[in-house]
This record gives sequence, C-alpha cells and structure tokens, in this order.
Amino acid sequence: MVNPEHWYGVRLIYRLTGMSRLAYEERIIIVRAGSDDDAIAKVEQYSKDYESDTTEYVGYAMAFHIFDENGPCLGSRTEVFSLIRESALDPNAYLDHFYDTGNEFARTDTED
Repeated sequence: MVNPEHWYGVRLIYRLTGMSRLAYEERIIIVRAGSDDDAIAKVEQYSKDYESDTTEYVGYAMAFHIFDENGPCLGSRTEVFSLIRESALDPNAYLDHFYDTGNEFARTDTED
C-alpha cells in the first residue's frame, strides 16, 4: 500500500539561554505528513521533547516538501531543505549577512 503522506523537512528556530551569551539554534527535522501545515504541526509537537529550561522554541517553523527521485525512501543526495531568498548582495556579503556572521557554533566549508 502506498503511503499518501510525503516527506518534509521542517526548520525550527530555538533560543538557547544556558550559555555564557544568548544564541539561536536552527534544526531541520524530517517527517512524513499530508501537507506543509501537517508537517509543521507534527514537528512542533516533537519539539516539546527537545525544549528545556535553556532551550526555547521561538515559534518559527518553515516546511519544505521533499521531492525524492528514489521514491518513498530517502536516499543519498536527497535535498531535504531549500530556501530561495531575493537579495542584491554579492555572494560574500550575502554569506556574511545571513550565514557566516562569525557567531556560529558550527564548522563551515567556504571557498575563498
């Protein structure tokens, strides 16, 4: 039987307060759902288990419908999230403004 639900990647934003300074975390959770709204509702429910005294969901979620060429199974090289944003910034300024501000707690791999 074919599952009528599709795969979605849902990005959630959390505020972290248990560190020496305030920080925000972006998480992308993969879920099966019947619609964007259903996917967000499911992941927001799951997020309650992730929240703590120092990790607060800020109420922002964005869903991305995953179109997998491998069919109902996610496979290697499947795009699980995509965001297109209009911007007149050049590539370096765009990355500096939106992604590589210098305050990230993550490893990045950028071309110089």
